[in-house]
Amino acid sequence: MKKLMFGFMLLILILSGCSSGSDYEFSLKQAPKQKAGESYPVVIEILKDGNPAEGLEFTAYLEMAKMDHGTIELTFEDKGNGVYESSVELPMAGEWLATIEGEADGSTFEHVITFEVEKD
Repeated sequence: MKKLMFGFMLLILILSGCSSGSDYEFSLKQAPKQKAGESYPVVIEILKDGNPAEGLEFTAYLEMAKMDHGTIELTFEDKGNGVYESSVELPMAGEWLATIEGEADGSTFEHVITFEVEKD
């Protein structure tokens, strides 16, 4: 089962790597887990033309794919080398969507990443 889940997550990462109409590539490096009262890291890597994209400011809006728990807004900290990190406490495990919105080089970008959250 873990091999199947790993394969599924790898496929999601590969499919989410390209953003239409943008020079940026987004990949979820670490998905948060879910446990009541606990906050977990969310790590995103962003590349531009294959190189780490540093100094970006963006917001991610998280929402469950098939249930309405509202939207959770996250701001990310630039950790260097194209890696950005935030943390979140999620109400439940399951399929989630992260809509990433930001501005760079005078133009805006938006990208959606679908990911699976597991219970811890």
